[in-house]
Amino acid sequence: MKKKFKVNNVMQNTIKYKVFVLLTATVAFSAGCRKLYNLPDEKQYLSTNADYVQKSFQSGLILGRTNILGGGNIFNSDNSTFPITFTITNPRFGDGRDASDMLAVKPTLVWTGEYTGKETSLAQIEAKRHLENHPMLETRGNGDIVLWYTANKNNIKPADSIVYPQDQRFFDVKITNSGGSRTIRNLSITPSIDQPYYPTADYNIITGKPNTTTPGGHTLVYNYPDALSGIRGETTNQFMTDPHNQNTGLVYLYIRKFTDKPGDPTNTAAVGHRLRIKVLDKDSVAIDPTKWNTTKWQDQIHGFKKDGTPGGDVYHDYVEYNVAYPIPLAKIPTKFTAGGVANLTGGDMAQINLTYSRVGYGAVTEVGRITQNFQIWETGDWEIVFHFKTVNPKFEND
Repeated sequence: MKKKFKVNNVMQNTIKYKVFVLLTATVAFSAGCRKLYNLPDEKQYLSTNADYVQKSFQSGLILGRTNILGGGNIFNSDNSTFPITFTITNPRFGDGRDASDMLAVKPTLVWTGEYTGKETSLAQIEAKRHLENHPMLETRGNGDIVLWYTANKNNIKPADSIVYPQDQRFFDVKITNSGGSRTIRNLSITPSIDQPYYPTADYNIITGKPNTTTPGGHTLVYNYPDALSGIRGETTNQFMTDPHNQNTGLVYLYIRKFTDKPGDPTNTAAVGHRLRIKVLDKDSVAIDPTKWNTTKWQDQIHGFKKDGTPGGDVYHDYVEYNVAYPIPLAKIPTKFTAGGVANLTGGDMAQINLTYSRVGYGAVTEVGRITQNFQIWETGDWEIVFHFKTVNPKFEND
């Protein structure tokens, strides 16, 4: 009768070790043979079908802000081996003129840390990004194409109302890995003029001038607040629920740059980084911000007071914040963006909520509110102004 052969733990470990040594020796021998006999390394694979799934970029391509063309994932590698080097070549206009101006290198603010919306000082925000030199138009290692915010109307001519083929900007992209290289031809961009803020009903997105009802006309188009609620007219006693309604009272919205006036408590250290919230009455006189008595000013803007602490400085005519641009800084849901932190797909719009409380007839508490979503893309000193054009809001108790 034959004895059964048992394999104990020691023997199992010995076998495993020997197999590992054998595999390691095989790999080392293979690598050694390549060096010994000067054999080339294995080449990567570069598919002849690798291509961009989108090649023309026009709609929504706005100068003065960072655009990831096509929204990312626009390069189909067709199982080509990464890393792949992407190089923009042959920049040209449709009629063959040189268009290498869009490849000019500019100092560019780039995030190096994660923006959270919880930063408690301007210095904390700025410590998370720094200047790097980047071409205005460049590629990334995954094939994405980026038109940086440094490309603006001052260095790139924006599209006109009619885009002629000779005015389109074309370029090719050379893709390379150790398996070879090939050139993907005839990608094109047609960027629109900078839109420094949003909403833009009052801004002509072709010319960059104040918008009018007809081309060359003189009747201006206005922005209006997104929503009004609980605000009664001082003289009408009617609720002003529709800012477009002339019967209950028009309310305009202005987003505009400002310069200091004599007597302004100017924070010279923050010039170029200031944002003001202001409300005007029908005589264009500023309404004291303290009348908006339930507004949480520290939660309106991710900005800071003159002393560097979170919130805004409340003055007689306005509330002023020291801020970093753009606003919002990143597409991250925060308490300063529309829908707050619970809006997981949001973060692209900042939001203002101005509120006040008064006692109406019958001792009923009425809460007035203005809600506004907005964006500001251009650095500078800006003010967001709500103008009660024809009827003043009622703040006094009944």
